[in-house]
Amino acid sequence: MSSFRIDQAGRMIVGAVGNLEGPGRPVHAAWARRALARVYPQLADLPFEHDWRGRIAMTGDHIPKIVAFGPNAYACFGYSGRGISPGTVFGTQAAIALLEGDERVLPIAPIAAHHERMVRAKEVYYETGAVLAHSVRPAPFL
Repeated sequence: MSSFRIDQAGRMIVGAVGNLEGPGRPVHAAWARRALARVYPQLADLPFEHDWRGRIAMTGDHIPKIVAFGPNAYACFGYSGRGISPGTVFGTQAAIALLEGDERVLPIAPIAAHHERMVRAKEVYYETGAVLAHSVRPAPFL
């Protein structure tokens, strides 16, 4: 799972799976550098200005969720690796719902709570897979 896109400020964003705060950081950073150089060789020597990490919000049933945290907050998640477009839609609609005080504009009905099982085990599983993949596979040609 990887992506390249340009943000509103004109910056190149390289996206992939991997924990940049864990021991696999050097492996993931090297993979991102190889991926960028393979697709855009002219950018190969430019430094990365920023990096950040998030969490894979994969739900056991692979269905996105909106959790209502009281009357003035929503958490939208569970796009199972396909969050750029749906996350934009869900986030926009959540903002509209909050501003207008009308949850009917949400793409799905909110729920009061959601709990995943074996979260830590899944986190270790996916990070181990990402480190192995980024260690042994060449960067993709997108």
